[in-house]
Amino acid sequence: MMMKNKYWLGLFCVFAVAGCDRINNASRTMDTMLGGDYDVYIEGHPQVYHVKNGKVTSVPEKGYYIFYPTINGDKRMVQSPINATTIVAVD
Repeated sequence: MMMKNKYWLGLFCVFAVAGCDRINNASRTMDTMLGGDYDVYIEGHPQVYHVKNGKVTSVPEKGYYIFYPTINGDKRMVQSPINATTIVAVD
């Protein structure tokens, strides 16, 4: 009986982790669909990147975001790791 319970617990854990990963990937791909103004904070960078009337695109399978903030008057492409990036929508 104890072996059967371990089997079900292990099976439950596998599906729970897989479900969480799908939710995380779905929320990351939502960033691709949204457009507007964003402040992007990258852990370890003192600079806040401002994206005006643009979008932040996620590439979850590679683990990074791509966005085009204005830096010194020019729009530049920036890539940042998903796990070290915070994106805040600006009203």
